[in-house]
Amino acid sequence: MKALDRARPAASAAAALAIMCAASTLVPLFDSARWVVPVLAIIAAMALTGAIARAAKVPAPVQPLLQLAVLLTLLTIQFAQPQAALGFLPGPVALEQLQVFTRESLVVADAAVPPVPTTPELIYLAMAGVGLVSLIVDVIGVTLRLPALAGFPLLLLYAFPAAVVRGGVAWWLLPLAVTGWLVLLAVDTRADTRSWGPLLTVRPRGPGRSPATRPARATGGGGAAALQVGVLAVLAALLLPALAPGLAEPVYVSTAAGGPAGTGSGPITIDPFASLRRDLVDNPQREVLRYTTDAESRPYLRLVALERFDGVTWRPLASPLPVPATDNIGIPDVPAVADVSATTYDVAITDLDNAQLPVPYAAAQLSGIDGDLDAGWVWDTATRTVSGAGLSSQGTSYRVASYQVSPTRDELRAANDAIDPSVEQLLALPPGLTPDLDRLAREVTREADTPYAKALAMVRWFTQDGGFVYSTSVTTPEGADPLQSFLDERVGYCQQFAGTMALMARAVGLPSRVVVGFTGGRQEGGERVVHARNAHAWPELWFEGVGWVWFEPTPRSDAGGGVAQPDYTEPRDNSTDGDAATDNQTQPNADRRIPPEEREGLGAVPPLGAAGPAFPLWAVLLPLGLLALLACAPSAAIALRRRRRLRSADGATRVEGAWSELADSVRDLGWSWPLSATPRNAARGLAHQLRFTEGELDALSRLANAVERARYAPRAAVGAEPSAAELRGDIRTVLHGVRRVSARGVRIRAALMPASLRRDAPPMTIRDTGWGAPEPATTAGPGRGDDASGPRAYS
Repeated sequence: MKALDRARPAASAAAALAIMCAASTLVPLFDSARWVVPVLAIIAAMALTGAIARAAKVPAPVQPLLQLAVLLTLLTIQFAQPQAALGFLPGPVALEQLQVFTRESLVVADAAVPPVPTTPELIYLAMAGVGLVSLIVDVIGVTLRLPALAGFPLLLLYAFPAAVVRGGVAWWLLPLAVTGWLVLLAVDTRADTRSWGPLLTVRPRGPGRSPATRPARATGGGGAAALQVGVLAVLAALLLPALAPGLAEPVYVSTAAGGPAGTGSGPITIDPFASLRRDLVDNPQREVLRYTTDAESRPYLRLVALERFDGVTWRPLASPLPVPATDNIGIPDVPAVADVSATTYDVAITDLDNAQLPVPYAAAQLSGIDGDLDAGWVWDTATRTVSGAGLSSQGTSYRVASYQVSPTRDELRAANDAIDPSVEQLLALPPGLTPDLDRLAREVTREADTPYAKALAMVRWFTQDGGFVYSTSVTTPEGADPLQSFLDERVGYCQQFAGTMALMARAVGLPSRVVVGFTGGRQEGGERVVHARNAHAWPELWFEGVGWVWFEPTPRSDAGGGVAQPDYTEPRDNSTDGDAATDNQTQPNADRRIPPEEREGLGAVPPLGAAGPAFPLWAVLLPLGLLALLACAPSAAIALRRRRRLRSADGATRVEGAWSELADSVRDLGWSWPLSATPRNAARGLAHQLRFTEGELDALSRLANAVERARYAPRAAVGAEPSAAELRGDIRTVLHGVRRVSARGVRIRAALMPASLRRDAPPMTIRDTGWGAPEPATTAGPGRGDDASGPRAYS
C-alpha cells in the first residue's frame, strides 16, 4: 500500500471537518471570535500529525502519543514559550508552567458565565479541549476506522455548550455537528465500496429458497453497529441539554429560569466577573441567604476576589494549591492592628446557585460542608474565599469561624509605602489603559502624603467631590472604551466604581483587588436576610502591617442595596468625641479581642507542599477515563453487532448471523477462516488448528450442523432452529477455546483493535445461501437428518 493510501487524507480531512462543525457550538460561549484561529490550527495539526504517522507506518498505539506531543508543543509555544526548551519544546519547566496555567484557567472558567471574555486562559482551555477531542476522533475514526464510535467525542463538543448556555445553543448547530460526523461516515463508506469492487447479483440455488434476486453482501461487521451507535449519539445530543439546567444570563445578577432579572423563578446566579463592559440590570427582590452572627458590625460577604484586569474584565489569579475549606487557615498577618476578634457566622443559602460560598473577611474555617480536597469546597488561601468546582451553593448551610480585623484611623495612617513581595503583582496595570486614569489618580491624591490619605481622597472623590451618580441603566456607547466612558459621563454602577478605584489605587502605588459578593443585608428578628439586590462589588486595598482593607466608593444613592461606609472612612463630627455611630461601625466585644502576643498558634496557612498532590487528581483521572472509554468502545460495538445478528425472528437468519459472528471473532484472534469454506470444512479446519475440549467441540458441531441445515435443507425438513440464547452460549464456548490457545498479545489486540470492525478488513463470509454448490455428503448428508455427531469427524 502506498504511503498516501496509508495516510488516508480524505478520511483525515473529513475527521477535521467533523470536529470543526462540532466546535462551532463553542461560539455562544465566547464574546468574540479570537479563539477560532488557534482552535482551527490545533484541529489541523492533529489531523496532519495523524496522517503523517499513518503514512510512516507508526504503530497504532504510538500514534496518539505522537499527536499528544504535538499538542503539548503547540500549547507550550502559545502559552509557555519563555520556559520552553530551545524556545518551543515542552520540557519540565514548560510543563510545570502549563500546569500552573491550567489551574489558573480552570479558576477563571469555573467563575465565568457565558458569554465569557475571550481571555488567554479560556482560549487555552478551548485549544486543549478541542485538541484532545481531535486526537481521539482521529485515532478512532481514521486510524482504527471506527467512524461511528467517533461520534461520542464529537458529542462532547456539542453537549457541553448546550448544557451551560442559558436556553441552549442555536437549533441549527446540532444539524451542523451531525452533518460533520455524517461526512466522516460517508467518506469511510465510500472507501469501503471501492475496496469491495462491484456488487454481485446472485440467484439463490438452495431448495425451498425464494427465487427473488438479491446482491451478495460481505459482512465486514461494522455497518449496523455504526448505525446504532450513531443513532444513540444523536439522541443523546438532543436529550442531554434538555436534562441539564441552563446557567444564568451574562449579567451581574440574573435568574436561571429565563426572562429579565427579577421575573424568573429559578435560583439567583451571581457572575463574579465584575466586567466594566457589562450593564447592571435591576436586581431581583428575592432572598438569597440568611445568617446569624455574634459580630457587632454588619460586614460584607465575599464570593470571589478579582485581582487581574485585562483592559476589559477583572478576573481571579490562579490560586495556590487548594486547601479543604474545613481546614483552619489561621489568623491573618496583621501585626499593626490591635483590634482582632474571633467571630462566628451561621449561614443558610436559600436561593443562590453558585460555585462559591459567601464568607466574611477574614474567614478562617468552615464546618458543616464537604471539605474533600478533590470534590468538595476548598480555600483560595491568598484571598480567603471558598469555591467548589462543579458544586452549587443552593441549599447549603454552614458555619464560618472568622477573625474580624478592625483597623483604626491611626493604624491605617501609620502604614508606610512598603510593599510586600506577595502583593507586588497587584500593582500591575494593563498596557493601553486610558491616560486619563493615571492623570486623575495623581490629581485626586496630590495632597495626600500617606497610602491611607490617598485611599480616603479617592473615596471622597467618588462619593462627594467628583460629581458621580449611581445608576443601573447606564450603557456604554458602541465601540467606546467603557472605562473612559465612565470617567467622562461619571454615571455608573457598583462594578464600575469598584474597578475604577482599584485601578486608580494601583496607579498611585497601592496594591488593590475587586471583590464581588453581598452587602450585609437587613435585620429581621434574630437573623440578617440578604436579597439579590444586595449583590455588590467593592475594592480592597493593601496596607503594610494592616493587610487588606475594604473601601466603599459607590455613592450612597445605592442605599437600597445596603451600601455603607466603614467607620475608618467616615468624616469626623467635631461635635462628638469619637467616630460617628453607624450600623456598619466596628465595635467588637472586648472579650473576643485577640492581643497580638496571643495570635501565634491560632492556626496558620498550611505549607503549599502539604496542601495536596503537586499535580491535580483530575488531570490524571480524565486521561485515564478517556482511555478507558476508548478501550471499551470496540467491545461495545461487537456486543451491538452480535445482538443485531442474533435477534432475528427467522431461525435461518439467526443461525447465519451466529456463524458470521463466530467467523469474525475467530479472525479477530488471528486464526484462519477461509472465505470459500463450507460450514463442514470451516469447522474441520478450526478443529485441526486448535486443541478443543469435548464441550467446545460439541458447541462447534452444533453451530456447523445448524448452519448446514439452514442453508441446504428444504424448508419443510428444517426443524426448530436454536434460540438466540443457545447460539450465544455455543459461540461463547467455542471462543473460550480459541482464546485459551491464543497468545496474550493477540487477545489484547482482538479486544482493543478487532480486525472485524475495521472497514478495510477482508469480508468474513458470504451471507448468501446459494453461493457455491454444497459439499457432497459422506453419510446421510450434512443438514439432511444427520445428528450432532456429524461434524465431530472433523477433528
